[in-house]
Amino acid sequence: MQRILAADIGGFNKAYELSNYALAAAVPAAVFSSTDSAMQKAADWTFSLAVPLHMQITTNALVTDYVPTRFRGPVRAAVLGASLVTYLGIMKVNLAGPGLTETVKTLWRKQPTPA
Repeated sequence: MQRILAADIGGFNKAYELSNYALAAAVPAAVFSSTDSAMQKAADWTFSLAVPLHMQITTNALVTDYVPTRFRGPVRAAVLGASLVTYLGIMKVNLAGPGLTETVKTLWRKQPTPA
């Protein structure tokens, strides 16, 4: 459990590197994919794993650098909780909604004007 809480120093460097590559590939795929395409679904599932993993590792690096030693344990537990909530939220949007990509794309679509 300590390795997961201190993900930045717990030997997760390879996972962090792979999450960078996954996000670098998934973002353009999501932007240029058409609605309900296989590419969009693949990007959504990539986001559901890569975003919380990337968040957990990088936020723990911030905790290591900026949080006083005596507060690191509780802050790391809060970071893990936030990462889990993020994972569950993305999974809910992917499974019960239109998917993360389609949800974000709606921010840039014009709303239909009422007749």
